[in-house]
Amino acid sequence: MELESVTLKLPRDLLSGAQRVATARDVTIGHMVRQLLKREVARQLSSKTDLAPDARLLAALQALLARDMADATGWDDMATRLRPHGYDLRAGGGGVVLYKTSCNTRVCKGSDIGFSYVSLVRRFGPMPGHPHTLSHLGTMPAGSLDAKRHDMLCGHISAARGWPDLINRLAMEGMELRAMGAGLGIYVAATGRHLCDTATVGARYKDLVKRFQAELPGHGHDMSGHLGKATQTPEVDVIERD
Repeated sequence: MELESVTLKLPRDLLSGAQRVATARDVTIGHMVRQLLKREVARQLSSKTDLAPDARLLAALQALLARDMADATGWDDMATRLRPHGYDLRAGGGGVVLYKTSCNTRVCKGSDIGFSYVSLVRRFGPMPGHPHTLSHLGTMPAGSLDAKRHDMLCGHISAARGWPDLINRLAMEGMELRAMGAGLGIYVAATGRHLCDTATVGARYKDLVKRFQAELPGHGHDMSGHLGKATQTPEVDVIERD
């Protein structure tokens, strides 16, 4: 490989430190500079780089984004939740890639922070505009619940006497309630997988607020307008399954 000469000006203390490191590694400063430049150029120019993201960065991203990504109810909602943090998801190869919006920099794959494209397709359906639809996976929510689990959830919702009772009943089944925008979803507690929303298995969130005369603790949507006197309408709206 033919090499070109380049003059590089460095501060004296940086040059001295580089010389010590190069001596310890038994290489030249030029060799060190070439290797560092090679890695950085590859990282910047290749959108499919195999360089593993820093573990500390991934941990920080998980702490920052995981809850919003887990609570998202669709691709548009996901984008809305990521935007204030300065990130967005884009198609990348056969999956999805997280980008820093301000500088258009590729950060990591969705799977690196626990949200693979396969799992997102199962929740939301194919990503709009993604070349890989993975349509054979179908979507996860509710109509795909087996009859036994559907009936079990309907029974717990019908019998629950309040939020603590419903939460405990679902916990015994390994499930938990989470906010889904203005609604309410049921998730597998161990994996965070979305099963369905409560409307699909018996009651809309606003109907549960009316029944229990209280909002779900920690739910971010204001439902105080539904805390008035309960109406004579049925407490549970059962949705017919195909």
